[in-house]
Amino acid sequence: MAGMQGVNWNERRQYARSLFASQQYRAASRVLADLVAATPRNLDLRVLLARSYYYTAQLAPAEAELRAVLRAEPDHPSAHLTLARVLERQHRCSEAAPHMRFADRMNARDLLALRHPDGSYPRVAA
Repeated sequence: MAGMQGVNWNERRQYARSLFASQQYRAASRVLADLVAATPRNLDLRVLLARSYYYTAQLAPAEAELRAVLRAEPDHPSAHLTLARVLERQHRCSEAAPHMRFADRMNARDLLALRHPDGSYPRVAA
């Protein structure tokens, strides 16, 4: 989607998710950064942006996005897990430990949401 003029927000979001799903993380992060700038309260997009940063070894911006998510929603399970991984990758394991403990308490629905960020995961009984 070169030149995103005339493309609505939902189409850009879908495009970013498809880039992420096809493991084009750097391209996804560029599109997601614009979407997050336009809608900073969309925490799921911020986590997806952080994951894109993580996969491209942009650990400082990933950490910043995840900390912003956790300030807004302290119990956001995927933000805790992703932040733990970011910190571990930086060899900051003592800082990662409480986030990993929180992530260990995630339920099956939370874990499926991580694997299928577009919401297309199979139904799980409550």
